[in-house]
Amino acid sequence: MIKIRVLPIMAVLILVLQNATCLAQTFEEVLGYGLPVVVVTTTDGEEPTSEIIDHPAGPWVGKGITNIVPKYGRVQVWRGDTVWYDSGDYVDGESGMKIRHRGNTSATTTGNRPFKLKLQKKADLIEKRYDNDTRDMRSKDWLLLNYSYSVETPVAFQLSSLVGMEYTPRVEFVNVMFNGNYHGMYILSESISREAGCRITVDKEDGYIIELDPYCWNSTFSIKSRLCGFMDWTLKYPDAEDLTPEQEANIRSDIERLEASLTGTDYPQVIDVRSFVRWIMVHDIMGTRDAAGCNIYIARTDRDNTSLMRMPAVWDMTSSSMMVADEWCRTHTYPGIRLFPDLFENNQCLEFTRTYIEEWKRIKEEHVIDSLIAWTDWFATTPEAAGIRGSVQHHMQRWNIGYGLTDVSGYLRSAKKWMIKREQWIDEQIAAMEDIYTGVPVAQESQDDNKYEARKVLRDKHLYIIKDNETYAIDGKRIE
Repeated sequence: MIKIRVLPIMAVLILVLQNATCLAQTFEEVLGYGLPVVVVTTTDGEEPTSEIIDHPAGPWVGKGITNIVPKYGRVQVWRGDTVWYDSGDYVDGESGMKIRHRGNTSATTTGNRPFKLKLQKKADLIEKRYDNDTRDMRSKDWLLLNYSYSVETPVAFQLSSLVGMEYTPRVEFVNVMFNGNYHGMYILSESISREAGCRITVDKEDGYIIELDPYCWNSTFSIKSRLCGFMDWTLKYPDAEDLTPEQEANIRSDIERLEASLTGTDYPQVIDVRSFVRWIMVHDIMGTRDAAGCNIYIARTDRDNTSLMRMPAVWDMTSSSMMVADEWCRTHTYPGIRLFPDLFENNQCLEFTRTYIEEWKRIKEEHVIDSLIAWTDWFATTPEAAGIRGSVQHHMQRWNIGYGLTDVSGYLRSAKKWMIKREQWIDEQIAAMEDIYTGVPVAQESQDDNKYEARKVLRDKHLYIIKDNETYAIDGKRIE
């Protein structure tokens, strides 16, 4: 961390930035909005470029970007009148950064496209919130997300941390100045990437991170999945161009084994069940609507026989969170993506369902929902929330849009109400699930207790429970 008083430099920068358009505020004004300011300056004074491309099946399926042309230059992070970080000018392998467009739908729907920053030297761009946090959080990979119209991302990531996900990306609202022009409000974020000790830890040679990806058609490398007709497995680590034939063969073998195990008895020897449970639990609590767009990442540390495939992190919780009330999140039950339906409906092994029930009980015992509600109260009082309030109108003006995070406290109050109702609803579902699923094995294993007259039936590849002449779905709801 470098903290240098640079008031003379600021004065010079302000003179340079006065060439901004009428919609772009001066650097001094943007500093006054209350958020940290990320200043990006490219060597040729131009922004990265990319082209929007439709899904091969048609634009209704989705859009992405192609022909991505990066730019090189310098990035600074200002906190108040202090340069908190400075990459220096671009020198390959020594200083500066590379910046390009990133994302899929988020990169095609608005003018303020999201960016990926690749530093030439590792650094930590986000200020640590706790004085006793001594971890080395430096990385070359950082993101500027254009999800600045809500605080769903920090709420969901706080839940991720409380639930106990292996990795929760740190995020922070910022304003961005790009080549002297105000570029609006963004979320500065860590990326889903390999970074031993502070992000996702996998071995450089034998480890990997893959994604079940709806945008596989726009990737240079993919592996066909049987779980979903329109999604393949793509690579997050290693890069496709660095993949050796041996690594590819190992990943293909692991994917085949994973998908085959879901309906059998051996998946506890293939996947880290608890990590899968916690991933879907976060989405169930958040009520995620978009089954295909919630970024299903799976990692394996190495080729050791004890190394299981695990779900290390949730991602992209903004566009569809808190939208599915009185039902499970879409990924929990959506028949088009069989990962979690197969695990919940597996009538050969109930380990996943048992673990799900255990994890919910732990969440209750540890008062996770109460802690999240308390966090929303705290966040509403922070300088960051005040900075969002001070920035949002300027962001909306910059992009000529009529929506924005104009009421941070109101949104957080809505999130609190959601969490209270959601906890009550999941309590009811878990009670029904536990009654049915603890009852079925008893009826199978012992004839002494007639309390559970239950049996499993498989209809149209879906598991149902028949109990006391009533039919129940996988989530415990009675079928009329």
